[in-house]
Amino acid sequence: MSAMKDIFISYAAEDRAIAQRLAAGLEGSGLSVWWDRQIQVGSEWDKTIEDALDGAKCAVVLWTGHAKNSRWVRAEARQALKEEKVVPVMLEANAIPLAFTGIQSLRFLGWGGAAGSQEFEILLGVIRAKLEGKSIELPEGSSTKASVVGKLVALLGIKAMVGSVLAILLIASSFLRINPDVTVHVQTARIEFSVLSELEDKRLTDSLSFDTLTLQNIGKISLSPERLLVADPRDYDMASDSYPPKAWLDLPANGRTIQFESDKSGISPEVTIESTEGKGPVAGVLDGIILTRDAVVTLEVTEDNAVIWSMRTEKGRQRIVLSNVQAVEFIESGLRLPDDFSLPITQDQELTYQALYEDKPGAIEILGHDEELVIVLKETGGQPKNLFSNSVLPVQSVDFSWQDPGTGERKIPEGFEGIVEYRSPQGMPSMKIENNSFLTLERLEHFEITSISVDPVNHLLAVDLQGEVGYIKTGTRQNPRDLRPTLFDQIRFSPLFEPVRKLIGL
Repeated sequence: MSAMKDIFISYAAEDRAIAQRLAAGLEGSGLSVWWDRQIQVGSEWDKTIEDALDGAKCAVVLWTGHAKNSRWVRAEARQALKEEKVVPVMLEANAIPLAFTGIQSLRFLGWGGAAGSQEFEILLGVIRAKLEGKSIELPEGSSTKASVVGKLVALLGIKAMVGSVLAILLIASSFLRINPDVTVHVQTARIEFSVLSELEDKRLTDSLSFDTLTLQNIGKISLSPERLLVADPRDYDMASDSYPPKAWLDLPANGRTIQFESDKSGISPEVTIESTEGKGPVAGVLDGIILTRDAVVTLEVTEDNAVIWSMRTEKGRQRIVLSNVQAVEFIESGLRLPDDFSLPITQDQELTYQALYEDKPGAIEILGHDEELVIVLKETGGQPKNLFSNSVLPVQSVDFSWQDPGTGERKIPEGFEGIVEYRSPQGMPSMKIENNSFLTLERLEHFEITSISVDPVNHLLAVDLQGEVGYIKTGTRQNPRDLRPTLFDQIRFSPLFEPVRKLIGL
């Protein structure tokens, strides 16, 4: 066995160069030093270190971030502290474990262990005083001050207890879901959402120009044209696929408001509105869709970029307004003109009308039935169409899945994928929604659709939403995933959690 040394140096392997310089300086000052480079080949490593620490009169512990996380350095420092011969040297800020903050330490931030420096001379004086059993007065500014918390922890040994209590609380918090504030961006061929029930007459769209607009299951159409004409189906020219001028018959409109009423005893009422020949490519502008309370809206995009709106309510009617109408041609079925209009042809068939507004734009107002109103919007051209972008629409639920009417099975829309980003809790990582997964959002608070647009290239809707979510799930029907974070997620992504993480050793 080698002779016992006066000084034992405890350090992390990554700080070997500093320990070597310090050992050389102390030995050059006439002191005997032991550090683990002196272990003989074939010796039992842990037994040799234990004997060297027991035999030393002073143990210098070099605290760095590496040393703080080293099991060996912690064990050596704990033993030296128990035997009242430890001299802690903090080389990096906050590098001393909580259990050792209750004792005064030398604060030599950034020191490299070189002899001849001011730090070395201070440390040399402390070591000699320790060896001679004298009281030590550390120079102001070179030492740490023992905190009240540190003293209590070191004195009462409550670190393990505090850590255990915190760990139990954190485990419990991982079972408590919280409602996140999210932004969602998806592309999809279909979206269904319900409007807040307390709303009255909520505007749904921005102004949308159209080439062809079809409305199904309507209840009433109101218009005030300068002239109204009806075509005689018997004069339809199959060769040109149009009506010749002689087929159009004038009706005595005289600028008054005309209402086409739903014929309940006839077929399901439907109107298709197109541009009138020679009057330009745009028949009109869909100025607004007004939703009544408890409305459920479904949007779908077809392969030819037709946007299908389907709206249903338990009570009330949907209201559609077409403005900036110059001249339109519309084909109606299941609707009737008032009895005071004397038609030269029977109404019990599909009829085509022309509504002319001459030089000033007009408007057409359409009301849907209580059960459901369907709108099919078509427009030529390859530019993206914004269906909804300049305002926000409060909603209470959103679903991107759909139910197969044949099997009743819920399915995922074509081309569906997206991303969910968390605005709160801050720091939560984004969640990507794969293209074979559904996404459902319910129990929404302050939640809004901010944009819906059609991409004419891939025939998909681009949808942006944001707000607080009380229910948000993704995945497959067999393996759904709850995307609501837990209270533990909120805690662990908070900057205030770092001290707790270090305390309990996460």
